[in-house]
Amino acid sequence: MKLKYIFTALVAALTLAVGCEDDIERYLDEVKVSSSYVAIPAAGGSQTITVNASADWSFGDIPEWLTVSPTSGAAGETTVSFKADAATSTNEAMLYLTCDGKSQIINVLQQTEKVEPQVIPLKEFLAKEVSPTVYRIAGTISNIQEISASYKNATLTISDDEGYSVYCYRFGPPSGKKIEDLGMEVGDFLTVEGARGEYNGSPQMAQGGVFVSLVKSLIKVDSVSVKEPLPVEGGEFKAYLTCKGEGVSVVVPDDAKSWLSVTSIETSGTNATVTFIAADNQLGDRATNLTFNTTSNGKVYSAQTSLEQKGSILAVTVGEFLNAAVSPAQYRLTGTVKKISVSEQYNNADITVADALGNSVLVHRMKPASGKITDLTIGVGDKLTVLGQRGEYNGTAQMVNGVYESHVHYIPATIKEFLAKEVSDVEYIVTGKIVNIKEISASFKNATLTIADDEGTTLYVFRMKAAEGGPAIENIGLKVGDVLTVIGKRGEFNGSAQMVNGYYVSHEAGSVDPEPEPGDNSYSIDLSYKLGANAYDDGVATINGKENMKVLKFGASKGKTGDLTITVPAGSKRVSFYALAWKGAATTLEFSGLGMTFGTQGIRANDGVAGQSPYKITVTDDDYYTFTVPTALTEDLDIKITTAANVGNNTRAVLFGLKAFKE
Repeated sequence: MKLKYIFTALVAALTLAVGCEDDIERYLDEVKVSSSYVAIPAAGGSQTITVNASADWSFGDIPEWLTVSPTSGAAGETTVSFKADAATSTNEAMLYLTCDGKSQIINVLQQTEKVEPQVIPLKEFLAKEVSPTVYRIAGTISNIQEISASYKNATLTISDDEGYSVYCYRFGPPSGKKIEDLGMEVGDFLTVEGARGEYNGSPQMAQGGVFVSLVKSLIKVDSVSVKEPLPVEGGEFKAYLTCKGEGVSVVVPDDAKSWLSVTSIETSGTNATVTFIAADNQLGDRATNLTFNTTSNGKVYSAQTSLEQKGSILAVTVGEFLNAAVSPAQYRLTGTVKKISVSEQYNNADITVADALGNSVLVHRMKPASGKITDLTIGVGDKLTVLGQRGEYNGTAQMVNGVYESHVHYIPATIKEFLAKEVSDVEYIVTGKIVNIKEISASFKNATLTIADDEGTTLYVFRMKAAEGGPAIENIGLKVGDVLTVIGKRGEFNGSAQMVNGYYVSHEAGSVDPEPEPGDNSYSIDLSYKLGANAYDDGVATINGKENMKVLKFGASKGKTGDLTITVPAGSKRVSFYALAWKGAATTLEFSGLGMTFGTQGIRANDGVAGQSPYKITVTDDDYYTFTVPTALTEDLDIKITTAANVGNNTRAVLFGLKAFKE
């Protein structure tokens, strides 16, 4: 069996509760700081940073020459002060700020020698190794991602005349200044100092850099004629500029030239007005960035503004949407919800919708029009209308950039719950196995039948109609043994409860094989679990020929780690499971609990784990893992399983067959 090194660590955790070395990361969810570099004057003084923590935190060893206050704190935002007396020689310290088992490095420097760094070219900075060495770089601001007054830092991109760009991540203002008061705008020439960092393999200036100076651009966008998006019909858009250089030129991006053109440039002294015309838009919403240039003494100065235009919206069925080409066109899609996975953390939901002909499509990460996704109370069987674009993932159609528009909610009910309701116009969605078909009438376009639950409780469904836009009732292919989902109202006839005004939603063909009892199937998930970051439990797979087996997927593309927590019940001595990595991307699982890491286990890639659910998987004994403890657990134990972050972009895995044994 596998996980050999986990056994010892787990036993130690249960008996001695010993600690382990903290993981050190550059970007943490557990704790965020406004700056990871602190500079104190040679004459002495203090500096502060802001700590935002998700749990209790504390600093490790602190040198005698430095005073930190406070040295620990609770979850939330805390201002931390770093103070030192006057120094005759340079002092340096690397402090470890630990929160929830993770550590953020804070570099503190008290430099006595006056050093004025030389500005190095962006090309040279990009070629440097990742290190705490501070460099001074300069360039024209080409994009501003964020200027945050609350976090007291800015994130933006600077570029040079040779085409090189550096992403400057969360640099702060000079002492005594506020980041929001520095007046940084696209087109300004910025000088900044910071260390060479890296994120997901891309070079950048690391968090903790410091603003040095700013030379304002000689051209500026004062205002625009239209602040709201232009209408579908198109129209005129004007930009009003102040220009202190020689002349004005305009750059329209290549991908916007087919629908946007410059009609005039009017100048008067230092004022200029540029007029654009946007064409009629038969596609989806579109936007572009417009650049205005001027020159002075051979140097080019720039300013930018953005323009948006509303797009046409095409109402389609699921089948029509699937047949559409990938494009920015905007669609209004209506269908019945078949599956839904809501992410409260990211305020979106993955929803599979279907039409009455059996076509289905994934609406990927649908966002609410406003508010929280959890406030929408969308359920399986509801009729959902969503706005979005036709996208594709690994050759499979999906809706992207989806935004909720409306839905009709049907109250889910078991057969027993439905029978207990009062007669009303409320619509319920009910599922049961067909045990009798009285009539399927082509002439009256309805069916009368009886469904039952697993305990034998029955419900008479009177004159159920076919779904709108779907096949005729006689062509659906219903038969005794099928599992039917139907929407209808609570009615009554001669004192007997029944469903009336019902219509067909879906059905699954009945199986001649009895369903396995809980725990009998080696691939079933028999342990309680809690989903963490980038974790989903709405997937199914055919495993070694066994269909519709539930699997837990965690981790995401582009190196995003995932985690979930399983609960091993008291009395257990052994835990087993199957674990597979994404196709062509073997990864490592990390196991932790009781405040420590038990160990890690490499897992094999599997060709069947790719794309979207349902998966078709073949497993062997090499994919089966077991760990044991010498004595039975005295209480429930939560074990967190995480896809390791140190294996590049290979961070996706699936688990199933989770079981615990007392022997």
